[in-house]
Amino acid sequence: MRRLVLLAGVIGAFGALASGQSSHDAYPADHNVAVGDIFATLRGDWARNLHDKKIDASVAEYSTDAEFFDPGGNTVRGTTELRQLFATITATYDSDLTFTSLQVGEFGELAYDAGSYQEALVLRATGKHQHSSGTYLTVYKRGSDGRWLISEQSWTGVVSDGAETIAQLAAHPVVALTFDDLPAAGSLPPGQNRNKVAAALAAELKANHLEGTYGFVNAVKLESDPDAQQALHTWVDAGMNIGSHTWSHISLSANPAEAFEHEIAINEPALAEYGETRDWHWFRYPFLWEGDTLDKRRAVRAYLRDRGYRIAQVSLDFEDYAWNDAYGRCMGKEDAQAIEWLKQSYLDTATEYIRLGREEQQIAFGHEIPNVMLLHATAFTTLMLPDLLELLQKQGFRFAGLDEVEQDPAYALDPDAALKYGGTLPDQFMDSRKLKYPTFKPKPFERIKHLCE
Repeated sequence: MRRLVLLAGVIGAFGALASGQSSHDAYPADHNVAVGDIFATLRGDWARNLHDKKIDASVAEYSTDAEFFDPGGNTVRGTTELRQLFATITATYDSDLTFTSLQVGEFGELAYDAGSYQEALVLRATGKHQHSSGTYLTVYKRGSDGRWLISEQSWTGVVSDGAETIAQLAAHPVVALTFDDLPAAGSLPPGQNRNKVAAALAAELKANHLEGTYGFVNAVKLESDPDAQQALHTWVDAGMNIGSHTWSHISLSANPAEAFEHEIAINEPALAEYGETRDWHWFRYPFLWEGDTLDKRRAVRAYLRDRGYRIAQVSLDFEDYAWNDAYGRCMGKEDAQAIEWLKQSYLDTATEYIRLGREEQQIAFGHEIPNVMLLHATAFTTLMLPDLLELLQKQGFRFAGLDEVEQDPAYALDPDAALKYGGTLPDQFMDSRKLKYPTFKPKPFERIKHLCE
């Protein structure tokens, strides 16, 4: 994992941030204030803001064009990148930092401070204790108001590990269920049709007071298919909501942004027809792929924003669709033993990847967030939904709606990274920041692939 040694502390981006004012005021120009005292105060403010999780105040200590060079040779420039840097790293660590200044100098409107530091770190996700030490060089520039702001900053250092503890998961997590690929997800087992699946799925959700659950629609599946059309009517008539999943489940990684945007546009007539006055301006990326280039990612996000969409991000995903085809084959062969194994492996995998997703949140954001679970409107997930709901309830989950959950500030964050394979929101931050994943068991896809062949 890339380690940005100086910026370790707890995240303040998800909640009430600091006021944004600098932690120091303009200093008088008279020579009664020693240069060393001025920069001792600035160093103290810097460490204290980091320790107290005041991200706005930390960023305000830099000039708007400041540059920061980390121990790995990477460069961060400007206010926006500095804020993202503080938010990302402070989501992962707590910090207690002590400076030892060895030399300070002032040359007109420029000054420098150089020395060493010692830093006690705690990895918030696991409680692991670490220790960091190294050297720093900070160059200041005095503004027209007399304040000294950081113009350039460079650090070297090493990190040594302490004892590691086990991550503690929140006792009362929250989750919103969502379903992709309506109105026709996956193959059908013998004796089923799309409307029967939609009716059974909606009935189970209503029985658990989960009206308003979102399903994300590919309107191409409605064309010349009365069964699919009736299935979507059944879903909406049961009090469920719909959002966009593009017209034909197009891949943004494999297509230009303009083609992807066209698919969003031509999906809208069906959403307006079936959704009527409900809020259908929620968008779920097919495959959770948000763009393999930054140009694509930014272009599509701008397009969605301009058309009034919110992105329906995901925090929990165990690829539930993967069991469906095998279920159909085993039903056709009336292999009860194989079907029982499918059911158990489905629940075991859900358990493992719910844990993984929650631990990722602690690493990526510094704490757990309200969850959005990605499911698919397949025949097998419909069959398994009562057991999955019971599993979530036993783990202490409270159910909520998508709009409630995604009011959490974490869902407004954007890693702004080119990621060919995307993933959940925690995945995106883990991958873009090169954070280390917790250990996990692989999904049993190889056995599923060949079951009941």
